[in-house]
Amino acid sequence: MDEHRDALLQLHARAGAFGDLDPGMVPGLRPPSDAEALRTLAGADERDVSVAARVHVLHDLARADLPGYEKAQAEYGLLARSVAEARGVDADQLLSDLKESAREGVPFETTTTGKALPHPDVAFVGQDVCTTRTVESGGLKAAWVFSEFETDAPFDSVAGWVDPRSWPERGPMMFKRMDLVGTSTPIEIATLGTQHWHGVFHEEVQLVKRVNTLLHCDYWRGDDAAGMTYQLDLSLDGEIDVDRGFLSVEDVGDVRRVRALKIVGFTTDVWDDVATMVCPFWTDWVRGAVEGGTTSRPTPPTETPPEQTPPHPSGETLDAWLRFFGESARTYLDLFADIGSRATSGASTPADWMADGNRYWSQLAKDWAKAWTYGLEALEEVAREGMDAGLAPPGTDRSTARGLASAMTSAATRAAAAPVRPPVGESTTVPVPGLTPDTPVECSPLVSIESGGATISDASVTVEPLGGGSYGARVHTTDSAAPAGLYIGTLRTPQGPVRTPVQLYVARAREAGEE
Repeated sequence: MDEHRDALLQLHARAGAFGDLDPGMVPGLRPPSDAEALRTLAGADERDVSVAARVHVLHDLARADLPGYEKAQAEYGLLARSVAEARGVDADQLLSDLKESAREGVPFETTTTGKALPHPDVAFVGQDVCTTRTVESGGLKAAWVFSEFETDAPFDSVAGWVDPRSWPERGPMMFKRMDLVGTSTPIEIATLGTQHWHGVFHEEVQLVKRVNTLLHCDYWRGDDAAGMTYQLDLSLDGEIDVDRGFLSVEDVGDVRRVRALKIVGFTTDVWDDVATMVCPFWTDWVRGAVEGGTTSRPTPPTETPPEQTPPHPSGETLDAWLRFFGESARTYLDLFADIGSRATSGASTPADWMADGNRYWSQLAKDWAKAWTYGLEALEEVAREGMDAGLAPPGTDRSTARGLASAMTSAATRAAAAPVRPPVGESTTVPVPGLTPDTPVECSPLVSIESGGATISDASVTVEPLGGGSYGARVHTTDSAAPAGLYIGTLRTPQGPVRTPVQLYVARAREAGEE
């Protein structure tokens, strides 16, 4: 219900969880008072506001020194009692332990009450497991929402959470429905792993606002890994432009490595601006993956949106040339408009077509003759004065051109001294026990889990430190033709195949540039 959303967002915002974002930016949101918001959450059904979500927001508020406590002391107690009564703990001890966790900066699960509550109620409270970025996908603005963590929950349980059919049960605050369309069971693909299927689902989901979509989903499961990928088929209410992502789990020794990504873009810009407020709903759903576990911890993200291609050091000079040819291009646009107008009117004759061609080629010859003459003059000047003369187009001040040339030279020098960055592409890092910096690692071709899906054959592998003396294999591809989706493969070292498979998600999104 909107009142639960409004209350949850308002209290997290009061605690500073959204930085500069103001819930007042959300269309239709009615910011309640602190007391009203606390009462609303305390009286909500657990499927609308879970026990874990209540503990989470109370911890955020405790970290902000319980804003508005003087006027809403009774309501703070009411929300704490709604947790205590549901789980058989002491409400006063709960608030005391939340304050201690916030004050000392330790996970709430290490406190007296935290140890007494079920693990899914306390997982990630006081820890950040929701990373958000603003990205561009196909020229459209979108939010990148990502989580990565390790848990000792059983593999079967986590693999069940990866299955989209479980989402309304494992994360009812976020997923209101996930119904197969057109069939009672998914369509078996049966080409990868022990399970492999496809289905189209009607999804109703709470993403700051409630939206309805048809999602194209593919799922696979092996003996020690599982993954799924989804892609928007249709926005049933016309609210969404972009909706895709993946979930994956790998059995890595004593823990399960879990990742989840959603790339979502709305048709109305204001919803894109506030989409990163989805974290309270997202985190509550992510906790569904740790059922049956006793310990879970966020890990540094190994999936990040590739950066925008950095500007070339000679960008200002190139821009000047583009502006020069942009003016010249108006002539051609006018010519084409004139020709097209007469052609569509049926007034053109073969003689007219011949005349139009002569006009076009005559104009082109004149413009290129001017550019060629100017180019020869510029080269002569460079020969006399060196690169500091500049190579700006006609009409550009020479002193400016010289400044640009000097800046280009300086930038080139800095670039030569800077570390070499890998080419822009898609990558993931796979933890490999026992891996050393000198171990040669190769990756098999990566196969999409989509039926009849694509194959990536150019994946390169480098060994990177993960911290704590361990290393991982960074798998990278620059294949620009591979469609978005989840690709799987295997790693091999001289000792043989690596037990943990590669699951690489091709996002086809880029870090958004500054406005």
